[in-house]
Amino acid sequence: MWMKNRLFQKLGGGRLERFGLGLWSSLQLTALKSRKDQEIVALLQEIRRAGRSLCSAFELYLIYSAARAQSRRPGAMAEVGVYRGASARLICKAKGDKLLRLFDTYEGLPESSKEDRGVHKKSQYACSLEDVQAYVNGFANVHFHKGLFPDSAEGVEENEYCFCHFDVDLYEGTKACLEYFYPRMVSGGIMISHDYGLLAGVEQAFQEFFADKPEGIIDMPTTQCMVVKL
Repeated sequence: MWMKNRLFQKLGGGRLERFGLGLWSSLQLTALKSRKDQEIVALLQEIRRAGRSLCSAFELYLIYSAARAQSRRPGAMAEVGVYRGASARLICKAKGDKLLRLFDTYEGLPESSKEDRGVHKKSQYACSLEDVQAYVNGFANVHFHKGLFPDSAEGVEENEYCFCHFDVDLYEGTKACLEYFYPRMVSGGIMISHDYGLLAGVEQAFQEFFADKPEGIIDMPTTQCMVVKL
């Protein structure tokens, strides 16, 4: 399985990967359009046309839906691995006036480790801070944190969180997210990660971290997983 996924991920956000995601998302958007909020479906269509995400339409909708469900709970929201700001904008649409912290190097991926099996390259998926800021402009209470996580979280350790989205692609980054956010999640808080079941390092980090925790990992039919803090 991992060899097949490695060959797929080697496309690295290039034309073939985007083409495949575009076709798949077109079918998903047709399904969503028949039964979901048309304003959100229109935003998903805009995101897909602009090429601002490597998540499918269903994956983006799940992020929005989970963030919206958490918008009345205590705690801030966060995303680690912002890329071009697509999921961040959806979280902004869902969060109301809640605090949202967006963590990213804004210079692409750091070095990978042996657990990642050579899938990604350093600096892959780079997008500037200024580009993301412009894309989510107009939403209140959004803070940007540039640098390698969790060093980029220095000074905001007191926050508790009700919703977090991780899209960091790598073992060490995923492990850092879980170690940092798990003790800061409110009861009932939701953590969602992209690439679980697709990238070896991401799945390994989750399996190791939750091996001695009471929460179970919800393996979703997309390439995502979700954990609800007890």
